[in-house]
Amino acid sequence: MSDKSIIEPFSQGVSISYAIDRVIAQGQTKYQHYLIADTPGYGRALFLDRLIQSSESDEPLYHEPLIHPAAVLSGGPKRVLVAGTGEGATLRELVKHPSVEYILAVDLDAEVVQACRQHLPSWHDGAFDDPRVELIYEDVEATLARSKDGEWDMIVLDITDPVEDGPSLDLFTIRFYAEVARVLADDGIMTMQCGELDPVDMRVCRSVRTSLSAVFPWVQILQTYVPSFHSLWGIGICAKRAFDLDPPDLDQRIAAVPGLRVYDIHSHASIVHMPKLLRERLEEPGKLVTGRGEDRLISYDVKGTGLPDHET
Repeated sequence: MSDKSIIEPFSQGVSISYAIDRVIAQGQTKYQHYLIADTPGYGRALFLDRLIQSSESDEPLYHEPLIHPAAVLSGGPKRVLVAGTGEGATLRELVKHPSVEYILAVDLDAEVVQACRQHLPSWHDGAFDDPRVELIYEDVEATLARSKDGEWDMIVLDITDPVEDGPSLDLFTIRFYAEVARVLADDGIMTMQCGELDPVDMRVCRSVRTSLSAVFPWVQILQTYVPSFHSLWGIGICAKRAFDLDPPDLDQRIAAVPGLRVYDIHSHASIVHMPKLLRERLEEPGKLVTGRGEDRLISYDVKGTGLPDHET
């Protein structure tokens, strides 16, 4: 990062520069570098390992599609596991659902969560203090190992991109997804971020879809456009059985959730039904990442340089 900007690597030789007005907080934790800064373009923003995670101007365009389609389609989860608590915005959206009785929020990096709680209050909007929320700091793999078979009605993987040497590398693997499936209820649902839906760079999203499909009988890739990401973004939802993407009582289900700024009956259609061009390109086989040995999916190398769109 220069004194006035942060340059984020993108794909196919294209990078994005974010001007910085003021650094609010930054540090290097045991797991990653974090930066919270005010930007002229998108307001306050969070960057992890030089990659933007969310911004004040448009974070609901990411967090609402990540949470609400899965929660609404599954009919109302009671017990929810969140991996990657971060800013707390996923918690903010989950506590809007009257069906939710308990949320276990897990994050590896206490320092980043504490910085977000202090400097990004509109993201969590007090959700950390909701009595239904329990926050713990540990590797989510340890959480899964302690969980009983079928314990969770909904699992949210709001994890960082699989950058080289980053904290999420082992979480984009069949081995990890199989453990998620073990602890997911038979009628439960999982939702996760799965990378860019750029027509020239679908490597991560294709790989996530292919790897999830090796574990779950039902996998759907949703879409949302996030301006600060400069791309359509993929959201994967999966389950042990199929859910109707357009149930006849969808409008009533959505109306039961208060405080929505993005998600409604109209945006639902655009989120769950992507354009034919993207759908066809996404259906091309992606890298199957087993998680055995050195087999991992890497979106960016250690220096943050975008990798080419191929599956080898």
